[in-house]
Amino acid sequence: MNKQLRRLLYLSFILIFSVLAPIFIAYSLGYRYRFDTNMVEKNGAFYIKSYPGGADIYLDGQPSRHRTPDQITEIRPGSYLVTIIKEAFVPWQKKLKVLPGETTFIQDVVLFFSDIKKNSLGSGSTNYLVNRTKNQYAYVDNKSYQLFITDIEQDKNYQIYDFINNYQLLDWSPDNQKILLGLAGKYYIFDINQKNLQTLSLPIADKVSWDSKNSRILWLSTKQGLYTYDLEAAPAESLSEIKLNKKIYDFAVQDEYLIIEYSLGDKYFLEQLDKNDLQPLQTSENITPGKIHLLLADRQRFILTVGSILYIKTLEKEALTIPVTLADIHDDRLLISNGNEIILYNFKEDWQDLIDRSTQIVSDLLWHPNGSYFITEINSRTNLTEVDSRDKRNTINIIDNPLKKSYIFNKKGDKLFVLTPEENFYLTIQ
Repeated sequence: MNKQLRRLLYLSFILIFSVLAPIFIAYSLGYRYRFDTNMVEKNGAFYIKSYPGGADIYLDGQPSRHRTPDQITEIRPGSYLVTIIKEAFVPWQKKLKVLPGETTFIQDVVLFFSDIKKNSLGSGSTNYLVNRTKNQYAYVDNKSYQLFITDIEQDKNYQIYDFINNYQLLDWSPDNQKILLGLAGKYYIFDINQKNLQTLSLPIADKVSWDSKNSRILWLSTKQGLYTYDLEAAPAESLSEIKLNKKIYDFAVQDEYLIIEYSLGDKYFLEQLDKNDLQPLQTSENITPGKIHLLLADRQRFILTVGSILYIKTLEKEALTIPVTLADIHDDRLLISNGNEIILYNFKEDWQDLIDRSTQIVSDLLWHPNGSYFITEINSRTNLTEVDSRDKRNTINIIDNPLKKSYIFNKKGDKLFVLTPEENFYLTIQ
């Protein structure tokens, strides 16, 4: 081979290398030439995680040979029907896009049993009370007046005591050891461990509730004002007035904060105070009077409903008011309903998303513990619906029962406890 031919071959190799090397590098980085668009695009990926894991992943109806949790790479940009299937569970499905060079995350998929088992715990009631840590609830049988306590984490129901009257369950102590009862304007404390009933010497009160942290302290409002009652103090020293010089209409206590609703003339106000030194933190004016249902109180804000109005009051800002019939809170998000609509509202980032609009009345609304799903009851049907609004929201029906129902999830979220006037039971949904 002469020198000129060797030089020609050498230059040819350099030319071929300089052309092919970038192509191979681009290919290794995920770039592909699309003949349908005559464009070079970088492939994308799916990252898919489900609870429980080990579910098969299908793309456009074809098995991907991947199981959750997993990342599927080298996906051409475009829309794909993603289906997640696991035996004995309801399939999850959603049409999602993969963009060039990006990963589409599907991380909050919860798979629920296709055959949901019902486990009966006994008779039901309309007189019930959930404890502070939400791992137990007490109820009084409507006919026998027996007191029962359901342990949510142990899936057990215990008959605790035989009352001779139909005491109303009012509040549970912060240590979960005692229950405040009411009957005909009088108040009592039932000790769960000692199984005894103590009559309280309280003045006629509009409202009595336990302190949110101290089990020896009760708060009560009367026509004369707001008081605390020390259960361990001598009788002559047990009642102490909270000197606010205001006509109290209602109150609520959470952590270190006291929320009061009071009136001046014909106007009503909400005020947040530090319950220890009674220093005012913020006030909301011109509210519509009603009973307080407190959702959140911290150093920055309070969130509560008064009657049919939701108030979100943040320091140095005017209160945001929203007409509601139902409201539930999870982290920074609120689920609210005005009767026919369900709205997701993030109160820290100040954005909202219309979840559903129905001609039927929404009669109940509750977050699933994972914050990715929620329960609705509409026209006696109880559904579990996901929050993820991409494409469509996956929904499954879990109960179809006309009786009034109260719902409590266990901490893990795999069991839903349901109390109706006739029955106490739980559903294993995962």
